[in-house]
Order: sequence, then structure tokens, then C-alpha cells
Amino acid sequence: METVRIKDAGEFPPEMQRVFAGVKRWFGLDFVPKMNRVTAYDPGFWAGFGRCGRRAMADGALRRELKEMIAVAVSTINACEY
Repeated sequence: METVRIKDAGEFPPEMQRVFAGVKRWFGLDFVPKMNRVTAYDPGFWAGFGRCGRRAMADGALRRELKEMIAVAVSTINACEY
């Protein structure tokens, strides 16, 4: 349950709209995850957060698809909302 209102993706400035479009493309989503919207309040912070996320989810010892399945399983166990 949210204790503060998180802006909808469309409420952010145009430069963040472009970033959000990239997030949706990268993850194959039709929405912008809450964590991305929260970190977008500080574009400087978001830049580092975005780079770390892409690096963590890129193919390596584990393929990206497996990492995403693990993330879904963990978020389901923890009752995370997206």
C-alpha cells in the first residue's frame, strides 16, 4: 500500500518520458514500474540506477530471461506490487 502518491509516468517532464519509453522497451512492458517512477524524481540518481539495472539484468553467467524469472519469483514471494 502506498503511503505517498507516486506520479503517473505521464506526469514527468518530456526528458523522463523518453527514458521511460526506453525502460518499457528494455523490459518489454506496457507500463513503467513504480521503482523507476520513484527514482525519476531525481534524474541524477535515476541515471545511475538505470545503468546498474541494465548491467545487472544483462546476459552473463545467467541469461537475462532466467534473471527476470528469478526476480518475478522473489517479488511474488514478497508480495510486491508492480
